[in-house]
Amino acid sequence: MPDPIHDALNLKPLRLFVADRVEPFFRKILAERQDHVLALHVIGSAVTDDFDPDRSDINSLIVLREMDLDFLDFLGSLCREFKHSRLGPPMLLTPKYIERWHNISPLELLDLKLVNERVYGADLLAEVDISRSAVRLQCRRAMRSRLIHLSWGYVRAAENKRELTELMADSVFGLAPLMRGILYARGEQPPITVGPLFDALSALVGSAALSFKEVYWAKIRETKMPIARVRATLKDYYRAIEILIDLVDNMVETQGAG
Repeated sequence: MPDPIHDALNLKPLRLFVADRVEPFFRKILAERQDHVLALHVIGSAVTDDFDPDRSDINSLIVLREMDLDFLDFLGSLCREFKHSRLGPPMLLTPKYIERWHNISPLELLDLKLVNERVYGADLLAEVDISRSAVRLQCRRAMRSRLIHLSWGYVRAAENKRELTELMADSVFGLAPLMRGILYARGEQPPITVGPLFDALSALVGSAALSFKEVYWAKIRETKMPIARVRATLKDYYRAIEILIDLVDNMVETQGAG
């Protein structure tokens, strides 16, 4: 007998490990709340070659027709039911939220658009036109904030290896989306996988990109470093961010606000 929910879900673009875990979760959402749902996406590393079945969580996005607080109760209960399936709590959006993101957080919206696989419903993200100048401005702000936080955290940690290591690990959050945003602002098509992304960055800033790679992979692989190397890596990382800030500032001067 035909299964309309099974037929509606397109899990073929996903790797088998991910598809096996999201299918029962998504099926239950559609079985009980299909009228509320416009689209289901898998997002983040689960749709890239960076996904590690032993470490990575599987993240998703649900686009609702409109925000429904009762749906949050349903989803919270469902997440508890699937807590051992490596599924993170889904991100929730509505068409109105997506429209507002154009002006508020174009960088985050860009990364959602780039790094996702739609498995059900209408692809509202594909229709979004994101301003390169808006992304460029957010990248400028984000890098300056990152630089301030890094210098403050370095001084605060002093000689404490644990705090310096945590500072380095914390700095990884949002790094890949920021790199993609810089490339997008330059008019390029950013890679979604980290290896090619850092290669593209190397073409812009040369050897300074090595520090981004080292900080990123040290976090992902939980690499243990002596304190002298942690300090040296953070200093190289700080200088690399300064180079990127100069690069983006020059983009603003040469390309203007459009």
